[in-house]
Amino acid sequence: MLSSEVLSPSIEEYLQAIRRLSQMPAGVSTTRLARRLGIKPASVTGMLRRLSEMGLVTYRRYRDIALTPAGDRRANDLLRRHRLTERLLTDLLGVPLEEAHDEACRLEHSVSPALESRIALKLGPLDVCPHGNPLDVDAADDTVTLVDAPLNLPLTVVRLEDESPEVVRYLSEHGVLPGTRVTIKAREPLGGGVVVEAAGRAHSIGEGPAATIRVVRARRARA
Repeated sequence: MLSSEVLSPSIEEYLQAIRRLSQMPAGVSTTRLARRLGIKPASVTGMLRRLSEMGLVTYRRYRDIALTPAGDRRANDLLRRHRLTERLLTDLLGVPLEEAHDEACRLEHSVSPALESRIALKLGPLDVCPHGNPLDVDAADDTVTLVDAPLNLPLTVVRLEDESPEVVRYLSEHGVLPGTRVTIKAREPLGGGVVVEAAGRAHSIGEGPAATIRVVRARRARA
């Protein structure tokens, strides 16, 4: 398959979803992929066979799904385009952060490589999307999730891996966004999530969303 071959929007969505899920601890399965795309597992199975025939994924029934080197390159290009489109929407058009992901999903399939270059030139030097996810998908990563981060130490939120509107809206309302400082005050029992202090207020974040919020140890302010 030629790297320049035009892919359908549905194939592009699959490649992006597989790439995103591959970065999660649980990995990629037909069930998780179907849930991510909001479709039935049977439909996923058929598309995976097609992607395998195209040389974009390796797939065997009941086994983990993985992108081939060609599929990985295409997925990385697609994620960069998606994240640049999000920056266009938020930085230049004022689209609220919680709406940026879905709007970018609708627009990105019409963005040509030439237009992508123009968007990048217009926006200037950028490293991350508005959710904090890197434009260079393979960039070095020294972050941990809120689930794994230490208690009672100042942390800085780096990125939100779950860009769904409902999650981003909730985090926006509670001030848990990229660049903000938070502290984990407690971990609730039986997988109940974490209690996070942000801007002097405590908020409970479920284990699922907390596992998609990446943080680093906050740097000390210079005297």
